[in-house]
Amino acid sequence: MLPRRHVLVANGRVTALSATPIHAPPGALAVDGPGVLAQGFVDTHIHGRRGFDVMRPGDVAPLSLELLSQGVTGFLPTVVAAPSDDLSAALSSASGDPRGARVLGIHAEGPFLSPDQPGMFPPDAFRDYDRALWRDLQAAAASPIRLMTVAAERLTPTQIDDLRADGVTLSLGHTNASYEDALAAFDAGVTRVTHAYNAMRGFHHREPGAVGALLDRGDIDAELILDGLHVDRAPARILAATRTSGRIVLVSDSVPPAGCPPGDYAWAGRRLRVDGNSIRLPTGRLAGSALTMDAAVRRAVDWLDVSPAAALYMASEAPRASVGLDPGGLRTGVAADLVLLDPRLHPRMTLVGGVVR
Repeated sequence: MLPRRHVLVANGRVTALSATPIHAPPGALAVDGPGVLAQGFVDTHIHGRRGFDVMRPGDVAPLSLELLSQGVTGFLPTVVAAPSDDLSAALSSASGDPRGARVLGIHAEGPFLSPDQPGMFPPDAFRDYDRALWRDLQAAAASPIRLMTVAAERLTPTQIDDLRADGVTLSLGHTNASYEDALAAFDAGVTRVTHAYNAMRGFHHREPGAVGALLDRGDIDAELILDGLHVDRAPARILAATRTSGRIVLVSDSVPPAGCPPGDYAWAGRRLRVDGNSIRLPTGRLAGSALTMDAAVRRAVDWLDVSPAAALYMASEAPRASVGLDPGGLRTGVAADLVLLDPRLHPRMTLVGGVVR
């Protein structure tokens, strides 16, 4: 996001940025303000939306089209711990529609997670690290498994090294790790935390737990689900304030019933209730989110007291950098994956590769 700039897009890329008007070729689409032009959002943790389910073969393509309305131009379809055949089928079909948001890789939320912190998932799908299984998952995947959520207690430092050598960014989540174990995982090469505060051992003043380790390590990137339900305002602000070189990464953690009318739905072997604001198990436990990325950006401005530019960074460049991708940014030469927002940060137009979608 740059103030008062003219931007020229051609052949799928940003070709010019100027403080003065740019001469556009005949037939060019001219878009005038007021508004905000920013790099498109990247959702690194999404399971589905409006009935589309990453775990259902064939659904990632229509999901990639659905996400355009949020200003999302890239995402990591997020698979969950499941029987091996189901997981392989989901991985092998995780391809987007060429007209939609780009699939930038896959996020595997498991299966090397702790049954003591299952969240909404059935814990019998979790298991200890198995290199043969990991190789099978890699071989099945239509896109690279770029991000994996792991529990510290399920991996040794050597196993963390093995995964990192394969180019995977590791994120601590669904873990009952102590403060010491979480720090050891960070020291071994885990660089990120999945849905900070949720599905991990919480903070206590005599046993800080995984949350305490995260607050103590400002160099770790941290996902935040800013739907107003998963994390309250004060903990969100505290986490943001403790980041030094680490980034806040806005995610949706959206699940297939998100965006659907209120009612009862099923996903991941569980019955879910959509009430228009939240998605919950019959027990009342939250089961993923109905959040959109543009709404997360607006709440970041309100809750974290950051500028719109900083909030947009948390939804675009920060997610990309956190999984080892070039952060991009609005500069000449980069792919024109852009979102045009109104002054209140609601998406008006999304471009993927310079094409209005």
